[in-house]
Amino acid sequence: MKPVVEKLDRLRRGEDGSRAAWKVLAVAMPLAAALALWFGRHTFFSVDELAWISASPDLNLGGALEPHVGHLVLIPKLLYKLAFETIGTEYLTFRLLTTASVLLTATLFFVWARRRIPDFIALAGTLVVLFFPADALHFIAGNGFTIMFALACGLAALIAWDRGDRPGDIAAFGFLLLGTATYTVALPFAVGLVAAALLERSGRSRIWVGLVPLALYLLWRILVGAAGTDPEAGGADWANLVLVPSWTFQGLGTVLAAWSGLNFDFSSGGSLPPGAGPGPVLALVALVALGWRISRGDTRPWFWVTVIIALALYASQTLGWGAILRGPEMPRYLYPGLIVVLLIAVEAARGMRWSRTGFAVLWLITAVSLLTSYGLLQETSETYKLRGQQMRAEITAVTLLDSTGVAPVAADQSRRKLSEEFEPGPAAAYGFLGIEPSTLGRRKERIGDSVDRFLSGSLLLELSPLTAPVALGRCRAAVEQDEDFRLSLPADGAVLTTSTTAKLSLGRFGAGVIGLATVGPGSSQLLQLYPDSDPTPWFVTSDQPGLVGCAVAERSG
Repeated sequence: MKPVVEKLDRLRRGEDGSRAAWKVLAVAMPLAAALALWFGRHTFFSVDELAWISASPDLNLGGALEPHVGHLVLIPKLLYKLAFETIGTEYLTFRLLTTASVLLTATLFFVWARRRIPDFIALAGTLVVLFFPADALHFIAGNGFTIMFALACGLAALIAWDRGDRPGDIAAFGFLLLGTATYTVALPFAVGLVAAALLERSGRSRIWVGLVPLALYLLWRILVGAAGTDPEAGGADWANLVLVPSWTFQGLGTVLAAWSGLNFDFSSGGSLPPGAGPGPVLALVALVALGWRISRGDTRPWFWVTVIIALALYASQTLGWGAILRGPEMPRYLYPGLIVVLLIAVEAARGMRWSRTGFAVLWLITAVSLLTSYGLLQETSETYKLRGQQMRAEITAVTLLDSTGVAPVAADQSRRKLSEEFEPGPAAAYGFLGIEPSTLGRRKERIGDSVDRFLSGSLLLELSPLTAPVALGRCRAAVEQDEDFRLSLPADGAVLTTSTTAKLSLGRFGAGVIGLATVGPGSSQLLQLYPDSDPTPWFVTSDQPGLVGCAVAERSG
């Protein structure tokens, strides 16, 4: 037992721990990659990615420089186009990019942190970065590349800056440019290096490293017209600056709850909702601890640099709040928040002597976090499986709607999972991403029901009394099926009559759950339909016998 204790004492003091820490990391990285790829096997393209698919066939440099939800995403747009044109739309390609970016981010954080604190203290935080499904979008989904690669570039810039020479400055500048062209979360690192140049002795001649990327980004926003104050147009709402303290406190609490592994919600199987867990308490404790650390008077300039990076991140998020009402507790903000909080924690712990108790508590927290991560991964996998099915079903519905050749009657086309930027025509250049309509009948009824609801809601399919004479074609009577009576409809619609008062419902690929109306005996109701690219007919169900449908041969009057 004594040799083990002595070994742990050497590790907490930072003695002889380098090789062991790298060995642990070498084992943890492929394990993290395997878990992310396995539990992310059901993920599907996100709303943003589907918009890029639509834009990719005709994408040029000008289009790549266009803002996406107010962000510069030049690198992702170009990389996705390259992948679509060469590999296709196999989603594993993009998930591998995310996984590689997570591994790179964790490695770079470890390299930066171990220069400041003992290896096994730095390793504890690194393992949390490696296994962090609280932000599942950026851990197991392909879209995570945009965030994680930008964060990796920011960390690489900090490491290059540490060299303190001209090659290091040039490298840091290049990493900041690459990160800024990938996603906005790289910008706080540029702000941090501007602060480092101002705070470090004889460092002002290096201020260009962070200042030039910031100036170029601002120039881009001006040129593309996204530098205004209208959040709807991608601008920043400067009035939100008064909310930065509140956003920072809530964001800090959410990150700390996820870091500690105490954010699991047993009632839903996911993360705890904001304010319901230990987040606010942990945030308050962290702020008190930082205040105590500052009061000692031995903080280094880089402690303040990391604080500025964190404040810049939270300020940028707050400025964009408004057009999309996403709060600081949203999972999509957790990975960037985790990185900046860990940066502050490393600088706050710099030079601190770790007791056995402190070392044990740190690794106990890390162990709890890793165990919770596994639980979250299991639940998240099922959530993304359902979400992927829903998105593919909506792609099917949008494609069928587009093939009718008529504009949707409903002004607010009933999209729930896709943005208006997704266009099925251009996206078809890379193959069909939806569910083949012919297979919908073999899937769970809720999938077919969602397609039916979309088409019915977009085209306003409803019964209307006949107001003019029509020439009727072939008539058919509903056939009893299960507990209802079912009638298949002609492609253009039909005139429906019943001999009794009956409740009618509409369906096509699903179970027929779209309520039409309750109609009286002898009344004639017109149901107009719009043919599309799939031959599967619509059908009407009645809870009573006596339903007859007649094709409309010719209208008059």
